[in-house]
Amino acid sequence: MDFSVCRYALGTTNEAKKSAVRMATGVEPVCIKVPSGVSAQPMSEVETIEGAINRAKAAYSGVPDARIGLGLEGGLTYDERVTQQWYLISVCAAWNGSKLSVGKGVAFPIPNQAVERIRKEGIELSAVIDEWSGATGTNHGGGAYGLLTEGRIHRADVFRDAVTAAITPYFSRFYS
Repeated sequence: MDFSVCRYALGTTNEAKKSAVRMATGVEPVCIKVPSGVSAQPMSEVETIEGAINRAKAAYSGVPDARIGLGLEGGLTYDERVTQQWYLISVCAAWNGSKLSVGKGVAFPIPNQAVERIRKEGIELSAVIDEWSGATGTNHGGGAYGLLTEGRIHRADVFRDAVTAAITPYFSRFYS
């Protein structure tokens, strides 16, 4: 499969997300800032997917020569059945004007103290991670993944996997 044969519109200017698309496709995406239409910090898988879809459709509409619009959204989801744990999830939606595909990256456990602050203070996970790391703009680099794994996993890596999963149905002969 050659993912580099088309032009991608990406519904964000975030560096980690742009890097994820480059790593997955070998192509520099056309980045435009679009609204997610969901909370700044999505707190469920459904809301995270909805935000990714909204971004993908807006990006596709905003870049006339794009073949596929991509929306990447990070969010939190709670597993009440098995672990009673909050997880950071990374989702990519791909939209070509008629077909939608959604891919997901790794679900990563998030410390409860971070989620407590997000819910109590109405802040985003990136604010907590910036504070814990002593840096700013960590969501453009390694993000929570980078901090919590001491650099073993980066935000772009997880979104790369989500992008790959989302665009595969457009290129693989098995999805026709």
